[in-house]
Amino acid sequence: MEKKPSIKDVAKVATVSTATVSNVMNASRYVKEETRAKVLKAMEELNYRPNTAAKSLKGKNTKLIGLIIPIQQSDTSADFFISLANGIESVLNNEGYKLVISNSHENINNELDQIEMFNTEFVDYMDGMIIAPTSEIGKETDDPMMIEYPVVYVDRKLSSTDKVDTIYTNNYSVTYEAIEMMLKKNRKRIAFISGPIDVSSTIERFEAYKDVLGKYQIEMEKELIFVGESSFESGYKIAYQLLTTQDVDGIVVVNNTMSMGVYKYLKEENIQIPKKVSFLSYDDFNWMELTDPTITTIKQPSFEMGKAAAELLLEKLENKSHEPKEICIESSIIIRNSL
Repeated sequence: MEKKPSIKDVAKVATVSTATVSNVMNASRYVKEETRAKVLKAMEELNYRPNTAAKSLKGKNTKLIGLIIPIQQSDTSADFFISLANGIESVLNNEGYKLVISNSHENINNELDQIEMFNTEFVDYMDGMIIAPTSEIGKETDDPMMIEYPVVYVDRKLSSTDKVDTIYTNNYSVTYEAIEMMLKKNRKRIAFISGPIDVSSTIERFEAYKDVLGKYQIEMEKELIFVGESSFESGYKIAYQLLTTQDVDGIVVVNNTMSMGVYKYLKEENIQIPKKVSFLSYDDFNWMELTDPTITTIKQPSFEMGKAAAELLLEKLENKSHEPKEICIESSIIIRNSL
């Protein structure tokens, strides 16, 4: 079956942006006659037909909100973002809004494509957007033309120096406090295991690790710091590498999927928790209450963050002169028996 031409195909042939193509189709902004002619010619050459369903919605009060989340197939972050989406919907549904969800798979190119798709195919009836950005999204969204409607960022902070509407959690302070609890149990060699340290949440957790060691005058050793893929297999391999080469008495894993792999290795090797090694994880899942011992973890308020993001976006939609806000929804330490 022959693939239908897309708005991106038209833009490529006409050597213009997809936003310009959208503006020509919808007469939403002024376009020079010469450019308009190029776009119409490209549409004719490609036999491109605009989305009639989308055009029929133009100008109507459709009350749609877009959500872009970065779920990876191998990562149980899916649970976090599904809970976040449920929090968003719990607010939007009460106000008559519907949610359109898209997944970037933690890939910057996917995310930019999805933003572009919302900008072009949906701009005439999309009211606003909520994004949990990928690690590289900051500088792209600094361009005010990048997204054409109100936006709230959630879970991760942008690299932009400008203040933007953001819902986040206290990654730094709660991680600092939890590791300090481990140090107060006289743990001296604490390993840090993480997925890629390239978004604000994991960066802040690593900063907390460094700073709390500094407070207790414990040297940070690069041999105890491991950064890998956010997967079960990666956690297992890192645990093997760590515990066959280093003498440690504490392990902090700031990625839940990796935690499962680390924990499996500890149990297979009969490494006693917490007698031999203290163990701290991130995100509170049911399996952590079923282990022996049960696992102390940091619980993120995903549902509450979703609610706050939706409430902030609705506030932004109602008040066009709204000043950007950064709102922290605090995480908590669930104390069990692994420290």
